[in-house]
Amino acid sequence: LIIVSVIAYHLLASDFETSSIWQTEIENKILSDPLSAGGNYIFWGGNKGKNLYKLYLINSQGQRIAESQNLPHLPFDPIVIGNNVIMADHGRMLRGFSLPDFKVAWEVASNDMFEFPPIKCGNSNVLQSSGKSIFCFDSKTGKQLWDITVNDGMKNYACDKVIVAIHGYKDVSKPNWKCSAYDTEYGLDLWTLEEPVSKETPLFVKDTCIVTTAEGEAIVINQLSGQILYRSGAKGYIAVKALDEGVILANQSYTNFVYLSLLTGKSWTSTLKKDFVGAVQIGSNLVIADKVSLRCFDINSGVLAWQKDLGDIYGCYQHRNGIFVTYKEDFSARQTFAACLGADSANNLWLAKGSSLFRKPYPLAEGDLLLNYDGTIRLMPKPAIKSLSTMTMPAMPDPTDKVNKAFE
Repeated sequence: LIIVSVIAYHLLASDFETSSIWQTEIENKILSDPLSAGGNYIFWGGNKGKNLYKLYLINSQGQRIAESQNLPHLPFDPIVIGNNVIMADHGRMLRGFSLPDFKVAWEVASNDMFEFPPIKCGNSNVLQSSGKSIFCFDSKTGKQLWDITVNDGMKNYACDKVIVAIHGYKDVSKPNWKCSAYDTEYGLDLWTLEEPVSKETPLFVKDTCIVTTAEGEAIVINQLSGQILYRSGAKGYIAVKALDEGVILANQSYTNFVYLSLLTGKSWTSTLKKDFVGAVQIGSNLVIADKVSLRCFDINSGVLAWQKDLGDIYGCYQHRNGIFVTYKEDFSARQTFAACLGADSANNLWLAKGSSLFRKPYPLAEGDLLLNYDGTIRLMPKPAIKSLSTMTMPAMPDPTDKVNKAFE
């Protein structure tokens, strides 16, 4: 009776795996999320032991359409711009591959190691930082169009309506970072923040850019003018996630987080059990993932709607109109899980199990394309996600007295 009771308890307490529509695999490890490319889907695969890597192109049935040549250096995540796949690797090479044959359309070598992957700039250009510079290339031809070069050292950067760069002197005891903005067409100087900032990646919400000062105070800046629209006042925080109309700030010890609305200036706070992993906004629902649990809050009031303890979370992303999370029951567990949930409850809409971590799925008309690091590719059933009302907010206007008053 005791044995039967224990088995029954574990069966009832455990989540059952959802059967996939189909499943296949490749001979190498899968190293990036799937990306849409001309009706098909690309990702990096490789063998780290042999130090060989290649791009794969598959169709919606998981059938292999094309492979690139073997490349001898670990790649960053690729991006797709038009009919080209752009990649950078740790061998200081930036390449453009044509679709669908993966022929090398162009390549550019750098004198310095890359610290960041390439990012899109405007409609058809790509940015890649190297050393003290950010270079802009035409994604079709690889021709260098212009560059941004600083006198000190490039630490971080991001691109939206403008390019915002964090740069300065890498003093070990007391680094001094500055924040400057450049236009996306020619790389011309737009503005520089007068006070020191932290090294974290700038975040963008609507027409604003959010950075934190060296003391950990969040600053909301108009992207084009550089005018400071709002200061949080609180010190010791890091801007970790941009949302539809707000931003998530976490304290430096990752024991608390703050949701700050950039339209109203109102905020609320809650605790973190462990390190911040991710945040997803679905309508008025805000799902926060720390290292051990998912929690869903009302984004306006901060009231907790539901909680799901998972063990050891590695990623949390928006998927369709819901949430995707990949996790283990504990750090030493060999089995990993991938779950799709709606924002209305903690119930799984589908659950997959594997021997390695899962990549972020790609939504197809037939279902969800789900890849695992171990080389398996499967199509999960299309989840029946409950449609939730999406908040309709006016676009953030340019700085005016009315908006400044609201922020105050």
